[in-house]
Amino acid sequence: MKRKAIILFGAASDVGVVREENQDAIGSFPPDTLNIETPKGMIFIVADGMGGHRGGRTASSMAVMTIPEVYFSMRGATVAASLQRAFQTANTRIYEKSLSDPACSGMGTTCVVLVLQETNAYIGHIGDSRVYRITRNKVIQLTNDHSKVAEMVRRGIITREEARTHPERSHLYRALGVRAETDIDVIADIALTTSESFLLCSDGLYEYVDEQEMQSVVLAKKPQDACDHLVAQANERGGRDNISVMIVTVNYSGSFLDKLMLWETK
Repeated sequence: MKRKAIILFGAASDVGVVREENQDAIGSFPPDTLNIETPKGMIFIVADGMGGHRGGRTASSMAVMTIPEVYFSMRGATVAASLQRAFQTANTRIYEKSLSDPACSGMGTTCVVLVLQETNAYIGHIGDSRVYRITRNKVIQLTNDHSKVAEMVRRGIITREEARTHPERSHLYRALGVRAETDIDVIADIALTTSESFLLCSDGLYEYVDEQEMQSVVLAKKPQDACDHLVAQANERGGRDNISVMIVTVNYSGSFLDKLMLWETK
């Protein structure tokens, strides 16, 4: 018998307590549905724009609009190939906009995309926004940050703890729209298990909330309540950047109804 997925979803994006404008953008597509049992499944996106007052907001918004448009237009192509084309098209559009509009000169954006399609997950990624996979037993960062300090951690030059406060932690070596051509990380065919959650976020969240705290909140609360709680935590601890988080819970087990009932009593 084919397994049928139960999907719950939450999202929140906040300006933080220091910035005057939210240059993050988020989205889930197709809108108004949680059906992943289609040839293209569903897309969840977080983008963190950069490049001045107007540029950052424009770049992140263009990424969130362009990627699903191109992805869903590629009928017959694999999920991985569709993600590659969608990211490359977004990169080209953002880059050309930065050249043609002086107000957007030098703009770019991080972007992380989670695709859920039947029994598999796929990720497209550039920059330092992240995807975590959370189960009751563990939390795993699935994406690798395209940043100077992350590369230093991978090479053993500094520790993860030192990276959290390093003065160049915001320096990216890869982002959408910064160059005419760029490389995209695509992770394909992540098999979905009985019960798990995916957390997408911009750096405004993980700068203040660690992985164990994310896991604890995601397991204890409904996705929307968990998103709101995590954003509030980040703001209480400084909120120096925009904060965006999306949580998608996937379950194939009937025991999930017990979890829903537990949430309702809290």
